[in-house]
Amino acid sequence: MKFYPTGKQAQLIDKYTQDEIGIPGLVLMEKAAETLAGELISFAIRSNSKIDDSGYEKYKEKLGGFRKDRDPILAVVESGNNGGDAVAAARILKTWGYDTYIYEINGISSKTQSYIKQIEIAKNLGVGFVDLKGKATDEDCGREISDYRIIIDGLFGVGLSRELRGVHREVVEQINEASEKGSFVIGTDIPSGISSSTGQVLGAAVRCDATVTFQYIKYGMLIGAGREYSGEIICRDIGLYKIKTANDMKHILDLGEPDAGDTKEKIIYEFDDEDVSLRIPPRRDDSNKGTYGKVLILAGSEEVYGALELCSKACYKMGAGLVKVVTHSLNRDVLADKIPEAMMLTYDSGKMEEDGFWDSFRSSIQWADVIMAGPGLGTGEMSTKLLEYLVSQCVSGQRIILDADALNILSTEDPGEVLSSLKNKLGYEQVILTPHVMGMLRLRTGLRDYISIEDEMTASGFAGADKIKYIKENAFETAKLFSDRYGVICILKDARTVVSCTGYLSDKKEALVYLNTTGNNGMSTGGSGDVLTGILAGILATSRDERMTVYESACLAVSIHGRAGDVAAAKKGRHSMMATDIVENISGVIGNIPNN
Repeated sequence: MKFYPTGKQAQLIDKYTQDEIGIPGLVLMEKAAETLAGELISFAIRSNSKIDDSGYEKYKEKLGGFRKDRDPILAVVESGNNGGDAVAAARILKTWGYDTYIYEINGISSKTQSYIKQIEIAKNLGVGFVDLKGKATDEDCGREISDYRIIIDGLFGVGLSRELRGVHREVVEQINEASEKGSFVIGTDIPSGISSSTGQVLGAAVRCDATVTFQYIKYGMLIGAGREYSGEIICRDIGLYKIKTANDMKHILDLGEPDAGDTKEKIIYEFDDEDVSLRIPPRRDDSNKGTYGKVLILAGSEEVYGALELCSKACYKMGAGLVKVVTHSLNRDVLADKIPEAMMLTYDSGKMEEDGFWDSFRSSIQWADVIMAGPGLGTGEMSTKLLEYLVSQCVSGQRIILDADALNILSTEDPGEVLSSLKNKLGYEQVILTPHVMGMLRLRTGLRDYISIEDEMTASGFAGADKIKYIKENAFETAKLFSDRYGVICILKDARTVVSCTGYLSDKKEALVYLNTTGNNGMSTGGSGDVLTGILAGILATSRDERMTVYESACLAVSIHGRAGDVAAAKKGRHSMMATDIVENISGVIGNIPNN
């Protein structure tokens, strides 16, 4: 698994590495500095290579023609350990023959011992020191920050929690101006001014072209403004203690101070390649179509067909054995043509009673292992009646996915009443909601048995703020509200999708946060969410042997969805991607997984 610590968590991991493992802080700093220096030069060399390297093409404008004998490098530092990393990197670059300088801001009176030591070593090795506020020290090259070809941001690290003001804000703005003029800016561990816990800008923040982060990508670099300000993220091992499981992380957090704040609130993680491979349900040699589950899909309407096709195909691509579609009779011919594998139950709005549709629908509901409702369903009177009947007829042992229009219908009634009823009937974490941010706002607005979203925003210090922005900046907390109160799994879809669970299966105090970093902006297209729902239904159908919890299945679904999107983007380009491309590339993600 990949873990994304907050700032305080990262500091505890660092402390554990030094105090319990026994690796001295200066050793870790040297490794970090050598890594930073090496990655910086890698950017310069590859940006000037004649070999086609599309990954570095965007840096050629800033780094094209870079020469070590004429282009100066500046490390802008403050007096903490983050500054020590940058100072040591400048010194290492000096020994490699590069023209390096250090600009000490000295806006903080206290200095760490490691920083003091690195400054001493840098001076002994002849690194140039400049004061770009106008007062020269050892060497004054008569330059401004923008005169340096490469700038290393070494001001503040993961421990920053206050807003930048005064000289620090001024220097950050100068670095950003230099970047606009053509300087290449590389961050040390995290861009200065970005909160490692929220991703928000603390007054001002450095806009990095790239950030070299050590051992772990910090949570704040993946969400909010932190995602943009970090530029390209390069994560490298420097010898810090490696977290392997959630229990591993809990052990580290338990060693912290009782008032350690957010260190005990949430553990943020994501499946890596091995986790995905191990969790994809196996295929058995003695199997048949019934082995891999029965999925009922209530989707499509008199006016919409495409969503039905996308989710059904994705479900089959994930290996589901049998899929039965309930949709309007106008979709019969196109469904038979597009998805001949699927069974059908169709309805004509004016003949449902005389055709015996409701008896057939009830039998179909009872037949299914997994039920999916919502894609393209519509929100009219007939769609509402169909959804209400489905909810009334589902039985214990089934798993239900509510997506798209099913959630919109819930929002017009009382979501809490329906969700509580489903929990009582099916049990905890057997229902999965898949709203996007606007859908979540509708759900919150429709709640009758919880405080209003306006009151919650006020209680959280967001009074008067935009509701959509509030949900985006508090995605996990918003999703967790539904999980905890109604016993459901919530997949809150956005550029960074989160998955929340209730935690009822354990006595853990910490909240698990699944944060998905797979996928790309080419997936911001109609139908992408329908594909995700189909992937999830397929996983649930094929993992009925309790190989995975429903929560794990939801996490796996968002990972595979994003990975399929990444494969599609590599083939098609992000501008030309369609939801059908995501479906077609599911096999590129799971096709080479051996039976296990």
